[in-house]
Amino acid sequence: MEDLSDSIKKYLPKIRDQKKGETTPEYLNHINAKVNKAHHELIQLSPFYKISKILETPEPLSLKEIKEIFNEVKKHRSA
Repeated sequence: MEDLSDSIKKYLPKIRDQKKGETTPEYLNHINAKVNKAHHELIQLSPFYKISKILETPEPLSLKEIKEIFNEVKKHRSA
C-alpha cells in the first residue's frame, strides 16, 4: 500500500498566485475548484470510501463485492 503522505502529496495541486487583474472572487473560485478536486481525488484513495461505495447499492452483495470489501479491510489493517 502506498504511503498515505506520498499519496496526499501527489494529489495536492499547486495553487497559483492571484493573476494581475483577477478579482478576489475569481481567485477564490479558482482556489475552491482546486481544493474540491484534490479532496475528491484524495477521498477516493480511502478503503472506507471504496467500502461505502460497494455497500450503498440496494441489491444483495455479490461474492466479488464481498471479496473486495474484505480486501479493502486487509489493506486498511496492514497500513
